[in-house]
Amino acid sequence: MQLAVNISLPNILTLISQMSLNEVEQVKNKIVEKELYFKTFKKDKIENVMSDFQKEDYSDDLLKDLEDGLKKSSVYAFQSRSLGTSKE
Repeated sequence: MQLAVNISLPNILTLISQMSLNEVEQVKNKIVEKELYFKTFKKDKIENVMSDFQKEDYSDDLLKDLEDGLKKSSVYAFQSRSLGTSKE
């Protein structure tokens, strides 16, 4: 059985401040393990993003600028470098 409770950030911080160092470490490890900090953003492939914009009939210049900007953005820069597609 799971229980959902709404707790404010100040209350969470108060609870954490009352934990031992070991308990805080366990909480941190669970947050990392469950990747809770990544769930708000789902990155799509640049090709898919570009395809969506192409369907809206934007100019070729805008599409090129958008693609170049996406490849340089912090969200996609790591993906480009890891795939060997970065021009740096």
